[in-house]
Amino acid sequence: ADLRHVAFSYNMEKPVLREISMTIPAGSFVSLVGVSGCGKSTVSGLLTGKLRQTSGEIRINQIPLTDIKERDLMQSVTLIRHNSYLFKGTVRDNLLMGNPDASESQMKEALEKVRLLDFLDGQKGLDTELDEQGNNFSGGQRQRLAIARALLHNTPMYILDEAASNIDVESEDQIMEVVRELAKTKTVLFISHRLANVTASDCIYMMENGMISESGTHEELMRQNGSYAAMFRRQQDLCKIRGCSE
Repeated sequence: ADLRHVAFSYNMEKPVLREISMTIPAGSFVSLVGVSGCGKSTVSGLLTGKLRQTSGEIRINQIPLTDIKERDLMQSVTLIRHNSYLFKGTVRDNLLMGNPDASESQMKEALEKVRLLDFLDGQKGLDTELDEQGNNFSGGQRQRLAIARALLHNTPMYILDEAASNIDVESEDQIMEVVRELAKTKTVLFISHRLANVTASDCIYMMENGMISESGTHEELMRQNGSYAAMFRRQQDLCKIRGCSE
């Protein structure tokens, strides 16, 4: 995917994105980082066709996004958000939303990848019931189930928008393991305000006030000693104070 001089505003007054250019090569693990409200989620909205850019060009596989039908786009890109929707029914029902043709073994394999299979085997397996919005599961379990469903959808590109945020540390670690594994065979755009999760990326784009201010690998950005390095050190210091595992 490529974004070239892309701008976006909701009401033609205050720009949300200003002339941003990004390249997400096929098969790469690219991260988009920055503080909340800097415009990161708008990028995922544009790439999934939920929003239309005000100016500039977006291409997926060299094809302008405006020329791609919605159905084809859904077969190319899967979006996983921090609050992915789960509906009342069984685990099986929810997983089949990702791929109606998925076999039992494929569903179990996806659950194994997100470390949920053992937990569900202690319940009723694929027939384990979910309450409305999966409220009988923990936040981390809900998110891992949403990722298992996304894995079954099996598209060439995955966008994870704060998909490892606001959950327990164990689930966060397990999700990052899945993301790194996924990046070996798929194109991954990982959007996060938590920089500890992006250090292994092939390229990191730092966004500030709707613009890309820096880009490079974690090591390159730390050497640049700019906004990314300052944010990374600040988060590390906070973590030491709170005693969290980074």
